[in-house]
Amino acid sequence: MKRKRTQIIKRGAAVLCAGLLLLQPLWAEAKSGSGSSSTPVPADAASGGVIHSNVYGEVLVTRQADGTYNYTFFDDDWPAVQELLAALNSGQKINLDKLLTESSTSIQKITTEDGNAIPNDIVNSGAAANGNRGSFAVGSVYGPDLSATEIQQVQTAVSSFMLQNNVASLSDIDKVRKAHDFLVQTCIPAQKGSKNHADNAWGALIYHEANAKGYARAMKALCDSMGVGSYAISANGNSSLKDYMWNTVMIDGNWYIVDVFCDDSTGSYITYLLSDKDYMALGMRWNMGSTVPVCKKSYGG
Repeated sequence: MKRKRTQIIKRGAAVLCAGLLLLQPLWAEAKSGSGSSSTPVPADAASGGVIHSNVYGEVLVTRQADGTYNYTFFDDDWPAVQELLAALNSGQKINLDKLLTESSTSIQKITTEDGNAIPNDIVNSGAAANGNRGSFAVGSVYGPDLSATEIQQVQTAVSSFMLQNNVASLSDIDKVRKAHDFLVQTCIPAQKGSKNHADNAWGALIYHEANAKGYARAMKALCDSMGVGSYAISANGNSSLKDYMWNTVMIDGNWYIVDVFCDDSTGSYITYLLSDKDYMALGMRWNMGSTVPVCKKSYGG
């Protein structure tokens, strides 16, 4: 830990204390609230340690004598971290504890590759361990062919979504609806092909034009950032649509299918929170191995 902090001191940033930004030549630091029953204690906070936020990088959590928590942002040069600090500095009310906890994972630099499904996302073991995480890293499920700069652009877009919609205060069902509707409102279906990264999260969140893969990868990035369990699932050769992707999401312990690309293309919620059976009735097929969650019923069904 001491070696890492030395690197941060060399970079320089700012210190944030109780919502007030104070310019200092050290690292980015924030202080939390009291950790009451309405403010979840962050992952690893009780013992002090490092949160590996999927959106904001490594954050050192240290508990103070008064019961509050200090946060030291190791990756203070990331645009997403700078945006978060700027939002706090402007007076925006943010539940920092919950925001960091929901986007946290104990494993760094997770990479996932395309397959007939995405079974190799690694389960988050933090306080929000209700689903599978991707990672904002080159070669990740969000965009296997993106550069480091493009990955950071996607990461910052996700951060903006989180801050603008105050997602830390929402229930899982509301988070999923917010992410679904955000993509429908800000992105348009692209023609076939991968021009302008249409097949990954950059196309959907930055260029605002994507195919089914782009929508699904963007949806997963948004869900991962909010602590909502999510997989990106690909169609197999028996499906009515080939080279196609959608999501499963976890709500209140149950898995449901969400196909944002289809909903945006049809101007409806025809493929929103469906069971495997109802989605298969549309001709869709995928490899249903032991690592792919089963969606037993449609929401409300």
